[in-house]
Amino acid sequence: MFKLFLKNCLGNGEFTPEPRRQSLPIPNFSKAFTLIELIIVILIISLVGFMVFSEVVKQEQKVDTLKISNLSNTLRTLFQSDEDIEFFCIEKSTDCYIAKGANITPYEGNIALGTALKVYKMDKENHLVHVEEFGRIKDKKITLRYTLYANGSSTQMVLENNQGLYYFPSYFGEAQEVEDLDVAKELWIKPQYNIKDSGNFY
Repeated sequence: MFKLFLKNCLGNGEFTPEPRRQSLPIPNFSKAFTLIELIIVILIISLVGFMVFSEVVKQEQKVDTLKISNLSNTLRTLFQSDEDIEFFCIEKSTDCYIAKGANITPYEGNIALGTALKVYKMDKENHLVHVEEFGRIKDKKITLRYTLYANGSSTQMVLENNQGLYYFPSYFGEAQEVEDLDVAKELWIKPQYNIKDSGNFY
């Protein structure tokens, strides 16, 4: 009986195995970058690096560019010291130096003091006079001399260039743009009387 059942199940007695199913190919996600893709990645990284570097350079130039309007604050920020610091320029005030005691070093920042720079100081008769020379160094004329003192005060003067006229107070504060020399003279004389009258002069 069992043989008959087996014969009916197997047919002619030959067992035919079920054909093996072919598995689908698995995508290769770990395929390496092509040369073009690698070049694109390098270009993107280089572009980002260039943009960051350019921004850093702009920020440095923004801080270091020396102008009449930011002369005092820029020098105090860059050269913080507990001793007097003297900033002076030669020729056409484009070649400038920093003096600390006996040490003199070139000013390495950008300089934009304008063209035709003139310096005015007040004489004993309370007249603003044009000072053409502040001495010489290596036989070159010193055209600008500005001192930042350790007590916080600085050289009182008036500077004029192609952009305007500026008054520099002796006690703190940045340069103040004025209309003419008469206004600068008033600003120059007024603080002297205020300090003297208040009894806070030191």
